Amino acid sequence: MAINTIIKNKTSNVVSSEGSGGDGNSSSPPPSPRRQTSGLPQCRRRLRSKVQLQYFRKDSLAAGIFLSSVWQFKRRMKVQKPCPVLATRRRLGSVEVSSGPAGYLIVEANGGLNQQRSAICNAVAVAGILNAVLVIPSFGYNNVWKDPSGDRPTICIWKLAKSAPGKVQAYSEFRDIYDEDHFIATLEGYVKVVKELPDELISKYDHNITNIPHLRVEAWAPAKHYLGKVYPVLQEQGVIRIAPFANRLAMDVPSHIQLLRCITNYRALKFSAPITTLAHKLVNRMIERSSMTGGKYVSVHLRFEEDMVAFSCCLYDGGDAEKFEMHSFREKEWKGKFKGKDLDFAAGRNRIDGKCPLTPLEVGMMLRGMGFDSNTSIYLASGKIYKGEQHLAPLLKMFPLLYSKESLATSDELAPFQITQTISVFIMRHFTIFATLTGMKFGRHGYSSRLAALDYTVCLFSEVFATTHGGNFPHFLMGHRRFLFNGHAKTIKPDKRMLVGLLENMTISWKDFKDDMEAMLLESDRKGMMIPRVRKFNRKNSIYTFPLPECDCLHAG
Repeated sequence: MAINTIIKNKTSNVVSSEGSGGDGNSSSPPPSPRRQTSGLPQCRRRLRSKVQLQYFRKDSLAAGIFLSSVWQFKRRMKVQKPCPVLATRRRLGSVEVSSGPAGYLIVEANGGLNQQRSAICNAVAVAGILNAVLVIPSFGYNNVWKDPSGDRPTICIWKLAKSAPGKVQAYSEFRDIYDEDHFIATLEGYVKVVKELPDELISKYDHNITNIPHLRVEAWAPAKHYLGKVYPVLQEQGVIRIAPFANRLAMDVPSHIQLLRCITNYRALKFSAPITTLAHKLVNRMIERSSMTGGKYVSVHLRFEEDMVAFSCCLYDGGDAEKFEMHSFREKEWKGKFKGKDLDFAAGRNRIDGKCPLTPLEVGMMLRGMGFDSNTSIYLASGKIYKGEQHLAPLLKMFPLLYSKESLATSDELAPFQITQTISVFIMRHFTIFATLTGMKFGRHGYSSRLAALDYTVCLFSEVFATTHGGNFPHFLMGHRRFLFNGHAKTIKPDKRMLVGLLENMTISWKDFKDDMEAMLLESDRKGMMIPRVRKFNRKNSIYTFPLPECDCLHAG
């Protein structure tokens, strides 16, 4: 049977009538966690019954007009004074002029793309605090600093995947993700950055990185901790390494150090040429495919991969088979972490608390309720969707103009971003190819950070960005969009507790649901342009999510 026929049949099954769900306006109280779990499959079937054409008629207001006016709140931006560049350079460079750098700082930027980005920004800030020379951060250490060929250090490029013995796991270096020379040149005069340690220094440690003094720093350590505890060791040894380095610097730091974070995040960290070239092609292709909406499109960060579903302990409509599958996955990936927990209770509790990943269907319901119609072009940023063929069908029916990096790029263009050969290519309606989402073996077999960088760029330049489950990716994107779009994040951040209550209320009318969704969109609009009040040495919010006011001066430079 043809792929398109399979999708058509599955879509028909999804939208088959099981009752309209009622036209009443009353709202039922949230069920208990236990009841929520036992009745969840039935609730899911009833929820699906709402996906009927009568609910998704074309709105009287065209999506193009809606997209151009979706954000109503505007912020009056003050005329920005230039950043105190010279003052900052003098302040950070005064010790260097008199006595030279204190030594070399080595950090490991662990985690995914944006956790690594956070670590890089913090590393530059810490180097500024310590008056240290920063070695280009590595993405995972190996015992051997120099490879046998004598080329530049190779750190954790390849290693065996524990979950797939005999197969190779790929890791990217800094230069694979970011433009190394641009990074060094942009920070010149602020923090000195080098690609590797001098040979005479690393030779003292037998070219073995484990012999270099290793410091463990407490999470969210203040600047005074680095000056009091780390700086003396750096002066004595001449080189130190700090690992792990995720979240190892407080958000509350002196203003000249905070500025280093801004410069690093929004000026120095430029994606490498291969990523930038393809990412800009994808953005342009999304604009071309959004002609009915004036070249504007919506991007959605969908976290409905198998590992996210398993880790959340949430249940959907797979019954006992899904429970067994998720239990097996958790045991394989996290070995005993969930042992002894009442997962049935946790599933219901998490659902009520809005902690479950939203399904593609729920995302579609939310967006349609907010007023986005079938002419809206949507870019889906995601890994391989759990049971993608089944779960994507209703979203595709609501939004036929649904794209991903796999549908926009050719196989040749994506080849540098993948390691193994493509297992299968799944062609959906309107020639939309969902390789990662439904069939192509990326994930562990692909350069995940490079693929995430493509998603990041396409989402960055969308008119609307919708986040569905938190994490570093949306937090960095919201901050970056605030920086670019005059202080407005232009982001839909749904109240998931409220959304779940509405979706589980089988008596609510479609009109009332739409009213609540439009109010939720308005709230995202209002919060999207908020700038926290930051007093001196009193920042509590992440500067990566709320870059203003400290980073605003970069626009004047």
